[in-house]
Amino acid sequence: MKMESISIIDVDRGPQIAGSRLTVLDVFYYLHRGHDFDFVHLDLPGLSRAEFDAIVEYVNQHRDELIEKDRRAEEFIQRGIAEHKAKGLYHEIDESVPLKERIARLKEKMPPATGVRAM
Repeated sequence: MKMESISIIDVDRGPQIAGSRLTVLDVFYYLHRGHDFDFVHLDLPGLSRAEFDAIVEYVNQHRDELIEKDRRAEEFIQRGIAEHKAKGLYHEIDESVPLKERIARLKEKMPPATGVRAM
């Protein structure tokens, strides 16, 4: 059996798996918050175990740098949310409303599909 060789390259988007658009930070977000491969794989199903292991090894060698990048990314996201809230474009999810009801409300707001026929 041939072992899969995974390499991580650093391009304009930051370190990523060679031949993939998946970045180290895409996975680090979950690792930094205590999630394991099974959890990450649910959100990133294209991620193989070998790729995950290569990223974990990379993370172990560059942890401080990645923590800082993650912190800056989170700040950027929070600034964007604050700007959207200030413009009235962002609304908190009311967790007290059941999911099915929230979905139904969203469907009511969607325009009807046109020109699409069921087969």
